[in-house]
Amino acid sequence: MFYRERFVYRKLCTTLLIVFVTLGPVHAQAQQDSSAAQAKKIEEQALRQKAFELLESLAGELGTLQSAENRARIGSNIAWSLWPHNENRARALFTQVQSDLNLVLQAPQSKPQDVNTFMVFLKLRADTTERIAKHDPELAYEFFKATALSANKKFSHHLLENERRLETHIAKQLSSSNPNLSLEIGRKLLSQGFSDDLRLLLGRLHRKHKAQATVLYKEIVQKLSGVDLVEDWSARTLALNIANTLGPPAGDEASFREIVNMFVKALAQNACATNLDDEEERASSCRTLAPSILLIAKVDPSRASKFQRWLEQASHYYLPPQPYDELQQLSNDGSVDDILALIEQYPRMEFDIRFRAAQKAQEDGDPERARKIAAEYTADPEGQRRLLTGLERTQITPITSAELEEAQKRLGELHGSFAQVVFLLTAADRVADTDRKGFLKLLNQATEIVDAMKPGKDQAGLQIHLAVVYSYEKNSRGLAIMESLMPKLNELVGSAAKLDGFDIHYLRDGEWNMTGEGELGQLLTGLAQHAGYFAWCDFDRAVSVAGQFERPEIRMMAQLKLAQGILAGPPKRLDLDRAGSQY
Repeated sequence: MFYRERFVYRKLCTTLLIVFVTLGPVHAQAQQDSSAAQAKKIEEQALRQKAFELLESLAGELGTLQSAENRARIGSNIAWSLWPHNENRARALFTQVQSDLNLVLQAPQSKPQDVNTFMVFLKLRADTTERIAKHDPELAYEFFKATALSANKKFSHHLLENERRLETHIAKQLSSSNPNLSLEIGRKLLSQGFSDDLRLLLGRLHRKHKAQATVLYKEIVQKLSGVDLVEDWSARTLALNIANTLGPPAGDEASFREIVNMFVKALAQNACATNLDDEEERASSCRTLAPSILLIAKVDPSRASKFQRWLEQASHYYLPPQPYDELQQLSNDGSVDDILALIEQYPRMEFDIRFRAAQKAQEDGDPERARKIAAEYTADPEGQRRLLTGLERTQITPITSAELEEAQKRLGELHGSFAQVVFLLTAADRVADTDRKGFLKLLNQATEIVDAMKPGKDQAGLQIHLAVVYSYEKNSRGLAIMESLMPKLNELVGSAAKLDGFDIHYLRDGEWNMTGEGELGQLLTGLAQHAGYFAWCDFDRAVSVAGQFERPEIRMMAQLKLAQGILAGPPKRLDLDRAGSQY
């Protein structure tokens, strides 16, 4: 018995040893992975904290700027990015932006340059309103009203139309958080006419707040009942659009029937059920009203049959709204939830809707939700597979060693340094994931060619592009390139300032205007758009390099973009074969 127990004990120990040896490395690897993930999370949190501290510091410098445009532009950006960290500070900054914008928006425009400045400030106002709306739609509407165009001035139809569209956009944003205010804005828009934006707002309200949608629907119908549907094109189109997109079972049936009855009445008044001669004036009215006959058939087929003669001409006078148009609009200015809500209204488009919603989730930095949206598409397994596959990064066909040798031979056949650099970067793109040594060799080879180029726009653009690529690879050579470029950039900016107005107006109120005008403006704008690559490579060094800009306003904007780059998350891999195209 004693020996048997010893045997069992030894066997148990051996088994435990095997388990430990087998699973130990796995457990250790899991611990290492967890530790690495935790360390990365802590590092990113520290970077975000540095970014917020930089924003706070830049906010304190706004008062040193002489240009109201720059104070508004930079202040608006800082406030938008600072909001999650310090909402009260952000709100105060938006109030200051409001004051700076009104300095121009409420001032008379007596000179041609005043009009140009006014248009720039209108764009700043629209951009700021959009930024505020992402955090607080109610505050965005207050900002919109506080910076409204003066009622005592005459403005072009184009400007007034843009104003209406901006207000409509805010109303759509409010449809989720404050449907009552959205309804009030809808009423205001209705008082101004029969824009199809009313239908889009109505649809947005209907998907989340049916009570307010029903009220607005009825008020639209009531106003439509007082107009001549033959003569008023906008009223007729809105009535048809609403009936086609928000008819039963999706929309309010009573309001739908009222619209149908309005068209029945109009057809009857023009004797469309009688044997009219095609040349009669009333026949023209019947053809205009013909698109409503299909709607009438949904309520009263027998009555619709009396107008059948005109139905074949309906498509010549009206095309109903396409669901894809609404999907596209929501992809641009709606949320993921807004896009997914379309599935109830357009169930046959579920694949396309989920595809756009998943894309939107990825763009918002939420890949997990994107995959969930795709995985929940169970109606078609093949469609689900296509959705999931579409979320994966398009794979670049790797280049073989033989092809790489052939590429080097072909390089000498290409004429011009620019073409050679683009060729090398395209080849580098194809080996980036499989051959790091070959990738860096191609990149360094391209850099040598660029360094030997004649100084000018092409060289500077390619140098910046290479700096971005190196920075994405966490290679210090990227920021080294930028450090070497800073004296040249300052020289170019200084020369442009001296020649201001000779060709391009780079300055306004004595400061760089940040509008991206001219070759140099585009170059600086390209740098700003790719600031995240430098920020994630080495934030402190990137901030130091940006600090070398001699003009304070450019330096502040550059450092602002670095902070925003950190808050936006790690940048995506750059397309190397687009070398220099955005500089």
